[in-house]
Amino acid sequence: VNKPKVILADEPTAALDKASGREVVTMLKELCQNDGCTCLLVTHDSRILDVADRIVNMIDGRIASEILVEETIKIVEFLVKCPVFAKNTPTQLTEISQKVVKEHYTPGASIIRQGEEGDKFLIIVEGLVEVRREEPGGGVNVLATLSTGDFFGEAALLTGHVRNATVIAKEDAVLYSLKKGDFLAALNVSGDFNTQLRSVFFKRQ
Repeated sequence: VNKPKVILADEPTAALDKASGREVVTMLKELCQNDGCTCLLVTHDSRILDVADRIVNMIDGRIASEILVEETIKIVEFLVKCPVFAKNTPTQLTEISQKVVKEHYTPGASIIRQGEEGDKFLIIVEGLVEVRREEPGGGVNVLATLSTGDFFGEAALLTGHVRNATVIAKEDAVLYSLKKGDFLAALNVSGDFNTQLRSVFFKRQ
């Protein structure tokens, strides 16, 4: 009624049936969208979490996790297209998404370098990158150009060998990166390690 900038809602669906609870949170969502206000809603009702833009989970008075819903969905959509994560459940993919870091690179910047130890797995969100290999004779061989949705960096993580190529940003590029430990942990819950390794290398042919 008073067009507030902030709405504080403490368990607004606690005493309501499913349909009525849905009606209340839908109304709150519409207020936020139409009137530009913010709603901070405290709830134990998992049925209404789909209306949230941001979910902060608290355990014993401390923040246990924080999810930006739209960003998390976007990350999961990228992850699910990678064969290395093909056997992960939606719950596992969501947990992996919370460990992903967004990185920005300008044209000409090196993303990974040949000969370095592998420390992360990368997925291209925007832009183009070029994969180059320095040959023993001193020349440089361009192996591939990768774009949105493509991924790289997993070979060194899976084998323990150093990077076998350098990847350079051809234009402004945005990537999601996952640290080696988190990448390997995700594989360990998604299936047999050797099977995953063969699967990835097969798809690289």
